[in-house]
Amino acid sequence: MATDVTARPVSAPTATPTRQARGPVLLMALVGGLVGAAGIAVAHRALIDDAYITLAYARQLAEHLHWGLIPTEESNAATSPLNVALLAAATRLVALVTGEIRPVVGLGVLTVVLSALLTGWAASLSRRLGASAGWALVVLAVVLANPFVNSSLGMEVLLTATLLVGLTRAAVHGRVAGFGVLAGLLVLTRVDLGVIVAVVFLLSPQVRRWGAVAVAAVVALPWFVFSWWHFGSAIPDSFVIKTLQGSFGEATFANGLWEQWAPQSSFAVWLAVAPALLGVLLVLGMLVAGACRRLPRERWPLVGLGLGGVAYFAAYSALGVPPYQWYYVPSTVSLGVAGVLALAAPTARWRPAGARPAPITRLIPALLTVAMVALGVSVLPGSWVDWERPTFFGNWALPQQYVAIGADVGRIVGDATVEAPPEIGTLAYACECSMVDEFSDRGRTLELVQARIDEAGTVGQALLLANFTRLDRDQAPRPAEYRLVYSYDAAPPGVPSWPVSSPATGDAVLYLEPLPTAR
Repeated sequence: MATDVTARPVSAPTATPTRQARGPVLLMALVGGLVGAAGIAVAHRALIDDAYITLAYARQLAEHLHWGLIPTEESNAATSPLNVALLAAATRLVALVTGEIRPVVGLGVLTVVLSALLTGWAASLSRRLGASAGWALVVLAVVLANPFVNSSLGMEVLLTATLLVGLTRAAVHGRVAGFGVLAGLLVLTRVDLGVIVAVVFLLSPQVRRWGAVAVAAVVALPWFVFSWWHFGSAIPDSFVIKTLQGSFGEATFANGLWEQWAPQSSFAVWLAVAPALLGVLLVLGMLVAGACRRLPRERWPLVGLGLGGVAYFAAYSALGVPPYQWYYVPSTVSLGVAGVLALAAPTARWRPAGARPAPITRLIPALLTVAMVALGVSVLPGSWVDWERPTFFGNWALPQQYVAIGADVGRIVGDATVEAPPEIGTLAYACECSMVDEFSDRGRTLELVQARIDEAGTVGQALLLANFTRLDRDQAPRPAEYRLVYSYDAAPPGVPSWPVSSPATGDAVLYLEPLPTAR
């Protein structure tokens, strides 16, 4: 039977928008902010290398209104322009109070705000579906206990989760303009999140209006037009860099859950995936109810959120990219949140409309929250109060090793330029020097851009050529005087060197050598 998303045979109970009704929502937002503060307090020393790329961009923007990874070169490799802008704003706010540019503290401020928004919006959404606001804590736990999320803090993962919950809330409430704003912000967070936005839009009769599309365009298009005109590409250069990598050996996005991450911790993979699998089952159940015209209009956005997560996973599997842990966040969060809210909605039928929630309806979300938190803590490596590294970790050195080495390199090279080893983020952030690779120096990205165009199919090649029409192909690589080398062998005599270690790559050494061209 064809599915009619406009049918409304059943109405979900709604909360009266009074001050009393807003109380639980505000309480949940407060709890969410406190949880976010605690989470970033224990995780801030264990941020992965790509998080420091984002923090380096944020520092340059906050301090110099400069869009780049390093102070001496403009670049366009920040995957999430919105996350960079918000981090820069938080960093500038911190500077007004402390007098110092401290992006990690800015990250803490932004984490608290996003956690509060996520929980508050989830509480409002739960109440709109007729369930207890306490289900918002289950949503928060499903997000933050997800090892793919907490192993990528500092990147756009929490922003993605927060905006997806907000988008679903706007769809359920039928707020066309609000949906459009959040849709535009999601595309600015990651342009590929447009896949999920589109599916939610198509399955949300309350907001399926051209007005929502127009608002989203007004929000998102100015940045992409500016980026295309000024940087020579509407999409970030990281698209070229990451898609050319293809895989980590045999591990791709499609098989990376078991090829790349399960060997590190199979239980952590199950912890991340289990809520998503439950979401798949419950979304399928809602689809069956919809086919039988038994699904309220208010719940179709949950179907859209879940199916959007499935579509995102399929798109990334087809794209053939490496299994970076943050790539799994949109799918696992979308399906996990859809599953939690689908589970919450039936509890509305356990009490008469307008009656106070029965104790059992409050006990279920409390037990689920405690269980998710306990499971999340159980998979953390080492001390859960002071992380050395996150659960899923693929970098070639521990974060604090990179921080110390980067600071030493900055003191040694001064104003000189140094070529980065295979990872640049934390080293460049701590160095505050001219450290170059394809992420920071567009002159070194041009060859990759052409390689990506050459390997694309007919349609993809046409799209890429249009995107890079204004790219300045005469940019030369920045000349370097030094090179940081990662090696499993001993460093050459007479050069600065530092031991490094990682559970992903083992023991090695980083050493700094002058380049012959510098003489």
